[in-house]
Amino acid sequence: MSHISLEQELCQDYLSRSENEQPFDGWVEGRTGTSALLAAEGFEKRSLGLLEHLARTKTQLSGLVIGRYKHAPDLNKRYRKRFETLAEVVSPGKWKVFDNLNDGQWVQAGLEWLEADDVILDISGISNRGLFGALDAAAASSRNVFVGYSEAKEYWPKKRDWRELEKSFSDNTILPEMVDEKPWLFSYEHRVEIIPGHEGYDAAGAGRALIAFLPFKCARLAAVLGEEDYREFLFIAGRPRLRKNAWRLEALRKINSPLTRERPVMEMSTFAYRSALSELASRMFSENSLLCKYDVHLAIMGSKLQLVASWVLSRIIRSLTIVTSVPARYYPEAFSEGIGASWVFRLVVPHGELV
Repeated sequence: MSHISLEQELCQDYLSRSENEQPFDGWVEGRTGTSALLAAEGFEKRSLGLLEHLARTKTQLSGLVIGRYKHAPDLNKRYRKRFETLAEVVSPGKWKVFDNLNDGQWVQAGLEWLEADDVILDISGISNRGLFGALDAAAASSRNVFVGYSEAKEYWPKKRDWRELEKSFSDNTILPEMVDEKPWLFSYEHRVEIIPGHEGYDAAGAGRALIAFLPFKCARLAAVLGEEDYREFLFIAGRPRLRKNAWRLEALRKINSPLTRERPVMEMSTFAYRSALSELASRMFSENSLLCKYDVHLAIMGSKLQLVASWVLSRIIRSLTIVTSVPARYYPEAFSEGIGASWVFRLVVPHGELV
């Protein structure tokens, strides 16, 4: 059996054992006092989503851990008071704050402190680079871990802002610059980082290929492209779950078109992590795929659930190098608004990971 066919078998095994997302409100019903929660103190309101639901339904937790970003205390204090108030409501006297260094150690420490067998890891407020370490720590524990996630009610850029911007340009080549300069999401200055524990490895004499999720700020992708001499590319444009947000798919394509050019761009739902894993795996293991010919780097700039799929793939295909592009500044007031639907699924650890 070839190396790649074994990896493909492990992906298929994972898909057979894992479960789709289900609505959080129905799942948590009747779990009072039996579950604990780990949640990152984020700057988006949706990072409060699961806690708000628990408080509203008078659900009590056996313990609660808040991961507080150590290197961004001002950025993430926006909802701090509300986090602590809700912590006392849903887990009175049984909650604790741990420093979040974006490496997953707060999850490991939190799991050691919590006593519940069933633990919910809320990924809504966890950064892209911090998510892999958090999932690694959860997977290494002996706990029954569930992944929780809350969508935003509305994401930036908003539809009206995008439509106004579209009217103001006639040449697609200047669109990325116009978008990058807007005070949405994050700034246009970035640094590229390799995710610890997911560095992958390079084969002697092989070139490099890039698979990248398209971001709404073109400069974020440009930073990744400028980091290495990539020979081939595959770009992924996120297709929103809700029909009202369908316009965002075409916006992504237009914003990044000067960089993607004539290179292949595949669509992938921002929802359904198992579907994302299946689609990524089919591309990885197809005849003459990038993985067959190159050392592959995967740039994780997609949705949270697409990142969960990327994490699973990285745990199975150890040669993958996981990279991200970190902005110098965030605009928390123009990142997302409100709290949308919340979801949960059981975290399954890949069997027989290749090393």
